[in-house]
Amino acid sequence: MGSPRLRTQFEKLHKHYHRSSAGVQIDDIADLLCCTRRNTRMVLKKMSDEQWIVWRPAVGRGKSSILEFISTPDHVYSALAKRSIEDGKLDVALEILDGNQDALLELIHNVLGVSHEKGKQVVKLPYYRQLHILKPALAIRRSEQHLVQQIFNGLTQWNKRGDIEGDIAHHWEMLAPTHWRFYIRPSVSFHDGKLLSFEDIKETFLSLRANFVFKHIKEIVSPNLNVIDFLLDKDDHYFDSKLAQFNAKIIPASVHIAQDYSRLPIGTGPYKVSENTEKKLILVANENYFGYRPLIDSVEVWILPEVAPIQLKLGLEVYENSELSPTTAYGEKVDVDRGCSYILFNRKSGLPQDENWKTYLTQTITPLLLLSELENANMNGIGLFNAYGLLPGLQHCLNRPQKKCEIPNKGSVVHLGYENEHPLYPLLGKIIKQKLANDGIVLKVHPFETLDLLDEEKTANIDIWLRGMSLGTQCPEALLSWLFAFNEIERVMPEDDFNHISLLIEEWQSSPQRYFPVNEICRYLVDCGQITPLFHGWMGISEDVNNSIQNASCNGLGWFDFNTVWIKPNI
Repeated sequence: MGSPRLRTQFEKLHKHYHRSSAGVQIDDIADLLCCTRRNTRMVLKKMSDEQWIVWRPAVGRGKSSILEFISTPDHVYSALAKRSIEDGKLDVALEILDGNQDALLELIHNVLGVSHEKGKQVVKLPYYRQLHILKPALAIRRSEQHLVQQIFNGLTQWNKRGDIEGDIAHHWEMLAPTHWRFYIRPSVSFHDGKLLSFEDIKETFLSLRANFVFKHIKEIVSPNLNVIDFLLDKDDHYFDSKLAQFNAKIIPASVHIAQDYSRLPIGTGPYKVSENTEKKLILVANENYFGYRPLIDSVEVWILPEVAPIQLKLGLEVYENSELSPTTAYGEKVDVDRGCSYILFNRKSGLPQDENWKTYLTQTITPLLLLSELENANMNGIGLFNAYGLLPGLQHCLNRPQKKCEIPNKGSVVHLGYENEHPLYPLLGKIIKQKLANDGIVLKVHPFETLDLLDEEKTANIDIWLRGMSLGTQCPEALLSWLFAFNEIERVMPEDDFNHISLLIEEWQSSPQRYFPVNEICRYLVDCGQITPLFHGWMGISEDVNNSIQNASCNGLGWFDFNTVWIKPNI
């Protein structure tokens, strides 16, 4: 790309000769560049090698040469900035562009998207933070949970309609409510070539028995080749659906104690991790996948922490124009993400265990307040709207009577926690802080690293949490993974209240032909003041921005199922 001095010389040359470059004298160029004739020839040759100019020197002293420009300084600097972006050096790119952030964003969007490289179809997506925790049992954040689905398989899975279907298991049967048999596909291999074994499946589920959903697993045996039996100590008529959860994906038995497995996981899924650094996550199609091979050869997730997430837009993300209605933005491909952002109250050991504090906080921090302030900050272009329940369609927050409460003592301190590196929570924290300050209440904000969210000791002093969930399926049983995959709800909820929810689930699983109590659970969490739902999000793609991606339906975070999309050629 040439040295900085060469680029400066080219800029000077272009400014002087771009209008009339025929019949130039080498001596005049030497004077312009303050070089000797010999050095001037070297400079012109280097510019020719970079394909910035065409230089046809005349033979003989005093004769005119021909200088033609095939590039411009703007193009040269843009190409150099593009190369810096591809190398993950956004600070260098911004410096090259003289601090012009709009130019940087435009260049980022030109680099990302759909491309064809060496005969391969590649999709490049922007993201604002690193994705180094891709082990199913530790995937507490929603983006990691989505990526886990691309890298791993479970015994069963949910389809788009929310129905249960086979994955690694091609058939199964309930021999009794406490005895389930699964028939495993033969010759399934992990990304490293190792064949899936009975021990891999057994160790995966034995490690999950501390989880309420799987604690009734008594024994796992293999009565025959590619046949696995689960023996339970409680009746469970819906055990097959539970095996579709994101934390029930099968991992090799040998990696349960591996140090670097979360960053470079090995699964059996349609995509395998080929690179996961601070700058880029690259997934490539698994050529030995037991199902249909993905049609997209590679998915690159570019980590761009220096750019605000709200500014990163792609044809695959929520449409970022709050002046347009959702149907205008998305055409016919709009839907609502199955989940919400919410406030979680620590009713076990925090301030909300006091009824007055709980009432004050729930009636002071409202979704309408937060949405209004987000709109004032030009931040609601990310497709949020008021949530009246934990899931779209539920209306458990409507027409709730206002309770009387006293404003707590001035100077009281409330501790707010949320995950670090989140595009929205810091701004919501500022809004809440200002609102509470109006009543003389002090808010202290605590951003947590991802794994620290699971540490009860580090999170013990938090009174309220900003959290989010996305079920990613129409199947109501997916709520189980949110409730029980981690202990986030249990550790802040009074024991009797949490046992009430557990009892609802045990009654459901012990009875055939019974609907999952999703409505009862979500209503109870709202009515007891455990959770305040905040926002739902639109999901879809902007057809006007990028219509070459086919079969893509994004969730509220902008992710889509890599395994099902394809690129339609422009013919």
